[in-house]
Amino acid sequence: MVTLQKSTQELICQSLRGRMASGDLEAGTELKQVELAKTYGVSRMPIREALQSLQLEGLVTRLSNRHMVVSSHARELLENRKEMAGEAALTGKTSSRAGSGKPSPDYPRVETEISAKQVGKIHLLPAREQVASYLRKAILRREIPEGSILTLEETARHMGVSATPVREALQLLASQGLVRLRPNKGAVVLGIDEKSIRDHFAVRELLEGEAAALAARPGSDLKEVERVYAGMVKCMEEHRYGDYKHYNESFHMALWEAADNPKLTQILASLWNGLSLGFLVTETDYAKISFFEHEQLMEALRDHDPEQARKLMDEHMKRSMENILTNYREQVEKGGGA
Repeated sequence: MVTLQKSTQELICQSLRGRMASGDLEAGTELKQVELAKTYGVSRMPIREALQSLQLEGLVTRLSNRHMVVSSHARELLENRKEMAGEAALTGKTSSRAGSGKPSPDYPRVETEISAKQVGKIHLLPAREQVASYLRKAILRREIPEGSILTLEETARHMGVSATPVREALQLLASQGLVRLRPNKGAVVLGIDEKSIRDHFAVRELLEGEAAALAARPGSDLKEVERVYAGMVKCMEEHRYGDYKHYNESFHMALWEAADNPKLTQILASLWNGLSLGFLVTETDYAKISFFEHEQLMEALRDHDPEQARKLMDEHMKRSMENILTNYREQVEKGGGA
């Protein structure tokens, strides 16, 4: 049974929308909570909440016997939504921020496109941390430059989430000095420099290293780490390099849990910035480099060697920092200076 995160309901909604759009779930198909719960490896509660959300969107219909079925016009609604999203994305890329004269940032979307099979295999951070992670990395890499205005509505639309996780993510980034909140209007990106990036990773290195050392202690419960690592190995064997980021995130989360310090887990989740992919490194090459580092770390965990685990995690963080710094410098050069 998967350990539920706050984003599980959204993941299930996204999966069901995808199955409706592809025709896998045809109009009139009955959506039984018990069967769906078994398919996704979760309890009936998130299934019930997901179906209620889809009902509000007009994608499912409740029958008199309380059963839910796929709406007769679900596929049409999803096609229209896709067209509107495409138009909005095109408009967003050509529009300018009011009064700034700078282009709007090209936001990445939160990873909610996930199959029923994947939900039972990997964990994802809650939506708030996912949004914060993407924005944090873009700010650290200077892809979203100083002075950019991040509005709740626009950011939520481009990242495919509601305004609530965006608001919470911006509050989190404000506490870390990356943005300045604007009452009821989102936030303004503050300036950063190499010291800001080094400070960020110095904190992550200390905490991630401590988590790795704690997880490597004799008697630590590594079952979940082993389970996720096995999925990571299979991902690499099947050359699914595009999926690697999910397993990387799951591995770190499992490691934090194995450290058995909830406060440490909470802080590390708030600092997560995802894969630090460099401009000159392909997704495939990055996955191979990162997996090799995780493979070494896994050996230290199995050997119950805290000092080696800490050392390897420190090296992992330093390499991630250098990737971020490389991207940051590239953006500075393109922009003509910091």
